[in-house]
Amino acid sequence: MSISRRKFTQLAIIGGASLATTSGIFFPKPAEAFIFGFLLRALTSRAVFGGLLRFAAGRIIRGALSDAFGPSEEELLAIQLADKDFVERQFRENKTELARAQTTVFWGQQRQDKWGPNVGFGFVQKYQDETSTAKITGPTMAGIHVATQVLAKQGLSPNQVADSLLPVNSQFDDWCSWEGDSFPDGTGNRNVCFQNYRTVLGEVTSRYELIQPGRGGRGNVELIVESGGQPRREIIVEVKFS
Repeated sequence: MSISRRKFTQLAIIGGASLATTSGIFFPKPAEAFIFGFLLRALTSRAVFGGLLRFAAGRIIRGALSDAFGPSEEELLAIQLADKDFVERQFRENKTELARAQTTVFWGQQRQDKWGPNVGFGFVQKYQDETSTAKITGPTMAGIHVATQVLAKQGLSPNQVADSLLPVNSQFDDWCSWEGDSFPDGTGNRNVCFQNYRTVLGEVTSRYELIQPGRGGRGNVELIVESGGQPRREIIVEVKFS
C-alpha cells in the first residue's frame, strides 16, 4: 500500500470483521494502520489454529517421532512441559492437533473466562540448534489471528506471514487475560499488558488494555509488526465482550 501525503481511510471486510485502514505522514517511518472490530465469542482455539494453518504455512503433524516432519524428542519434552503449564491454568478445552510452521511446532487450547473464551497457544521453536518455548494467551493471540489475515490479504506468502508473526528464538510466558495482567509491574496497572518477541524477519510488540470490564464491555489489542524492509504495520483489534 503506497503512502500518500494526505490521510485516507479505506473500509473493507476481512474474515467477517470490519476493518479501517489509515496511511499518511503520522508515523516516523513508512507505516500502515488497521482497525478491526471483533467479537470475543468468535475467538476459539480452533478458529485461531485454522488461521495459522491457512495463512501461516502450518501443517498438521500426523507422523511418528521418527518422521522428519514430526517433533523430535527434545521438542516433544518442551511440548509436554508447556502443556502442563496450560493445564494448570485451566486451558483444557478444544485442544488442537500439533502442527508445524517452518521450524516451529504449535498447538492450542482454551478456557472459559468470565466474559468469553480465552485461547492459549504454545510455540516450540527450533532455531540454530536451540529450543525455545513461547506460551501466548488471549489478547496477543487475537492480534496474531487478525494479523495473519491482514498480511495474507496484502499478498504475503504463507511462509512470509509465519516469518513475520511467529516467535523465533524467544522464551517467554504471556499469561495476559481479558481482565488484564495477572502480574502487573511496578505501576500496579492491572488493566494493561505488554509483550515483545523476535520473529525471523523482525519483531512483534503487543499491548492490551481493558477499556470497559464486564459483559458488553471491550478491550483493545494493539499489535505492531516490524518485518525487514516492509512498512511497519500497526493492527488494532477492538474486542467486544458479548
